[in-house]
Amino acid sequence: MSSGANLRYIFSDALCSTRENILTTALTAFTIGFSLAIFSLFLFVSINLNGVISTWGDKTRVVVYVKDNATLDMEKFEENLRRVQGVASFVYISREAALKELKNELKGHESILEGVDTDLLPASFEIKLGSAYRDSGKVRGVAEELRKLPWADEVQYSQEWVEKFASLIRFIELVALVIGVFLAAATVFIVSNTVRLAVYARREEIEIMRLIGASDMHVKAPFFIEGVMQGVFGGLISFVILTAGRYLILDNVPQYFWFALNAPFQTPVVFSALVLTGVFMGVAGSLITVGRFLKA
Repeated sequence: MSSGANLRYIFSDALCSTRENILTTALTAFTIGFSLAIFSLFLFVSINLNGVISTWGDKTRVVVYVKDNATLDMEKFEENLRRVQGVASFVYISREAALKELKNELKGHESILEGVDTDLLPASFEIKLGSAYRDSGKVRGVAEELRKLPWADEVQYSQEWVEKFASLIRFIELVALVIGVFLAAATVFIVSNTVRLAVYARREEIEIMRLIGASDMHVKAPFFIEGVMQGVFGGLISFVILTAGRYLILDNVPQYFWFALNAPFQTPVVFSALVLTGVFMGVAGSLITVGRFLKA
């Protein structure tokens, strides 16, 4: 038999098997699609929240307040700051500038500050850290070094709440990973059992093929094609579920949470990834079961 005839036989065999087992094929495809959609949604939320954390990390500032009794010596102060490892840049904010900034923040309620003297507000340095010093541990270390400066009165940084939020993101990532592994294993298990039924229904045909000298690859090929088709349909279904589910959720959550549900990649990339992952899951389930049958 020529290679062309072999291919035609393999494809026709796979299509016939798919038509004869349309319900189990549909069940497998929906299982793959549902699993991929849930995992993808968790992945989107995790990636988007991590992106927000990274943006906040870029905006991390450390403020060093100057002691009231310190002699203002800008050259000395700037030299001290440059020696602290992790300091990328800094801006001096005088008492007058601090009062002006406070008035801007209280715009419309400036009367509250009537009679407030600039001496009541401390001068300060607003410090931007280098990119390698923006994680929680290193920010804390830089702050400790700044506190040792003789003219530093107090050091503040808004990293604590970012750390707590980052911990929440890590928890979401862990949940997404556990759910993803569970769904992938469950999907492969369902696909394997679906294929197992098809294998046992065709075991006589497979045994005859082996008796006449058909290779294991020739026997596996139709099931491989079936796994590919199930995976493709599963990927399409997951894309539809993910798109529809995302818009359904957006209609029921506050607008300021919408960013977490945005697709972090372009639509063609998401679509291709879902289909390829679905194909992988479908083929894996098929080949695992057929391989076990052939070894029996």
